[in-house]
Amino acid sequence: MADDADARVIVREVDDVETLKALSDPLRLAILRAMMSDVQAAHRVKDIARLLDQPPTRLYRHIKVLESAGLIKVAQTRMVSGIQESQYQVAQFALRLSRDLLAAPGNAGDLADAFAATLNDFRDRLVRDVISGRFQPEPEAGAEESGAGESGAGAGAVGKPDPLGPMVVALDRRLSPERATEFRSRLTALMDEFNRPDDEENAVVPVEFLLMFWAPKEPSGEPPA
Repeated sequence: MADDADARVIVREVDDVETLKALSDPLRLAILRAMMSDVQAAHRVKDIARLLDQPPTRLYRHIKVLESAGLIKVAQTRMVSGIQESQYQVAQFALRLSRDLLAAPGNAGDLADAFAATLNDFRDRLVRDVISGRFQPEPEAGAEESGAGESGAGAGAVGKPDPLGPMVVALDRRLSPERATEFRSRLTALMDEFNRPDDEENAVVPVEFLLMFWAPKEPSGEPPA
């Protein structure tokens, strides 16, 4: 019998190294991403394998690692030809690294591995969509009109931009402590809103979203380079 979806947390705070290590593998990240494309569904390993174009035998070990870390859970089981088949659900809708985990100097290597796996996975998806033409929205119908009226206005008029068009921003600047704190607080509120489960019937727009914010600080006791 499937667990009640309400038992899952909205945002899980990752505060231990073992869970961090579970997130440091690109294939495990891909498995999580595939399952989170439908957080209400119970996923069979062979269905996930088909989505990722991988043999199911390659996924079983990674599924067990994710289950042991509490990132996914068994939603239901059934007997198929005398063999028990498990179906899995994600145990949360989003993940967040705890401040204590980020601050601990002994976790630097594991953090670097997790960040690298996340960035590489996101990069691969971005490049895939750019190459396939899915990154740029198609022009809206009637966006360009030829011909001019009596006043000559309207020739080559461009319609409104697509409100779901891609947005890429990279910033590297200095802010006052007050503005930096306020900016981070607003980003946190935005992420909380973004991670709120949407009505399943209306959740029809796929959104790829990567947000990173950090204020570099010199390690304690070491002079600036």
